[in-house]
Amino acid sequence: MKRRRDSAFASIIVAALYLATITIPCSARTLQYRTYVVPRPDDNVQGNCEYQLTIPRAEYPVSAVLVVFERGWQFGNLYFDPDVTAFVAKQRMALMLAQHCRSKEREDMDVVPEHGVGRALLTALNQLAKNTHHPELAWSKLILLGFSGAGSLVARMTAYVPERIVAVIEYAPSQYDPLGMDTIELPDKALDIPQLIIANGADKISGTGRPYEYFQRHRKRNAPLTFAVQNRVPHCCVANMTPIVLLWLTDVLRERAPTAAQKSLARVDESKGWDGFIRIQMSAVRDSWKDPVWNVSEAWIEPYGKRPSVSDIKDAGWLPSKRFAESWLQFEKQPEHPITPLE
Repeated sequence: MKRRRDSAFASIIVAALYLATITIPCSARTLQYRTYVVPRPDDNVQGNCEYQLTIPRAEYPVSAVLVVFERGWQFGNLYFDPDVTAFVAKQRMALMLAQHCRSKEREDMDVVPEHGVGRALLTALNQLAKNTHHPELAWSKLILLGFSGAGSLVARMTAYVPERIVAVIEYAPSQYDPLGMDTIELPDKALDIPQLIIANGADKISGTGRPYEYFQRHRKRNAPLTFAVQNRVPHCCVANMTPIVLLWLTDVLRERAPTAAQKSLARVDESKGWDGFIRIQMSAVRDSWKDPVWNVSEAWIEPYGKRPSVSDIKDAGWLPSKRFAESWLQFEKQPEHPITPLE
């Protein structure tokens, strides 16, 4: 967003110290790498794009790569989060930090993959496939996490390389016009990809209206999408969502079954899941486009194909398991979610 300088200025020198606190199997061998991708003349990228990669269990082939797009210190810190790294280790995946890669025009990134950032990410994986002696990284399937403008980017990546994408998480997603969530129209080939869209109920930047409109438009096309709201939370606070994100990803990985082999991803069977529903309450907060921002006042879950016998409710989408549905319901019933200190 042009009203917010979301690029990360925090140092990443602490990576080795932070990772030392992570609990992984005693026999596991953790390897870390860094690579740079030089922009092409026609890329809308100002300088080299930098990537870090951690393979917590390097003795195994990598089944998939969880990519965190750095967008401020909070989201960048997910790369060092012990719960995230433990999750990646358990799934025998790799964890990548795509550091801020600014456009030629402004401090912000260009969120259109075809303008350079998409190619840079895939090139980085190709380079790392050689450096790490894990050739499967060159074709590995990807899980993408993006905050704010990077939320718009990861949504667009589903159309850029749909065959490579296991799932995406768009957290408080938005971007300045004309690159917001309202301008993304996914092709049919991208509709198999599960997406978790998270909006915040006091977000003066991204709001709730445009993220929900994006969700609703593609949900009507039978895409396996999940919608969640952090009640009365501003444009921040991803740490609150980490547990529910990892729970959702556990179910999605079971459904999609990525492996180190060059094989297609499985499709989601929604009939094995649940459906979520919400009732909303408008707040006094307005987003960047002066639209009202809302919170969840009531929530319901039902087995697939059923609907609560109440009126004035909104669809909140696909909940991949009963366990996740119950966690989502408990989360949405909180009238106000915490704000991380120092924000």
